[in-house]
Amino acid sequence: MKKFLKWAGIVLLGLMLVATCLAWFFSNKFNGKFEKVYSLTPATVAIPTDSASIARGKVLSIGCTGCHGTDLGGKVFFDDPNIGVLPSSNLTRAAGSETEGYTDEDFVRAMRHGLNKKGNPLMVMPSESIGELSDQDLGCVIAYLKSLPPIDRKFEKRQFTFMSQVMAGAGLFGNLFPYDIIDHDKRKTMLAPPIASTPEYGEYLVRSHGCKGCHGNDFGGGKSPDPVSPPVPNISKSGNAGHWTREQFVSFFKTGKTPDGKLPNPQFMPWEGLGALSEVEIAGVYNYIQSLPPAK
Repeated sequence: MKKFLKWAGIVLLGLMLVATCLAWFFSNKFNGKFEKVYSLTPATVAIPTDSASIARGKVLSIGCTGCHGTDLGGKVFFDDPNIGVLPSSNLTRAAGSETEGYTDEDFVRAMRHGLNKKGNPLMVMPSESIGELSDQDLGCVIAYLKSLPPIDRKFEKRQFTFMSQVMAGAGLFGNLFPYDIIDHDKRKTMLAPPIASTPEYGEYLVRSHGCKGCHGNDFGGGKSPDPVSPPVPNISKSGNAGHWTREQFVSFFKTGKTPDGKLPNPQFMPWEGLGALSEVEIAGVYNYIQSLPPAK
């Protein structure tokens, strides 16, 4: 019995050592990602200066306020004692902000490729979808950001618990750095169909707003990539929302209220981004989803 207990203790200690080494490895893998530097020169995007383009950029930036605050001056994006604290960037180029001194090229690099001014990958910055904006629309957004007055707002630095670092490094939170999943070679000149209620234009809006990131490629919904989010509904023709009329679909994005009176949490269903667009554009999204086969 003593011999058995001795060997059991040795095995247990060995397993603990392996677990400790793995935890250290995954933690360092996650933290080291922030320090990587990628050399990437984005394609030039023309930045307009006229009032109509800036107004268009303001409309297109509404979706950004969910993470960066209503004035885009940044906010505490995530705060959970079991995971950590993650503030979002101040986009107003205020002194001391992450975007202080950003040039047009720096904004394009961040929004289209997921890299900051120094070439470090940005965490949970949805460049995989925002980067799908056409050159014209992206230029309008950047023009609007450059027009914002600087907002002096400071946050504590990001910090994560050791366990959350291990889990992130092991991939249990999914891919947190969009730079790794973007096809950068395809992001040279980006075009969009003419604004209309066509499925083609709706598909463009779906890509640039990242709808499939939660609802899936077939819009069938299911488990959300956000660990604290409820299940994502099926919005294809086989789901409840797939039976809405076009008018009901547009009304939901304009009011945030479903036809049966429900008010989805905007933290998990950011309807304001599409809701800021014209009814014609929202109808394009409806027509695109309706043009697809129902999800199984």
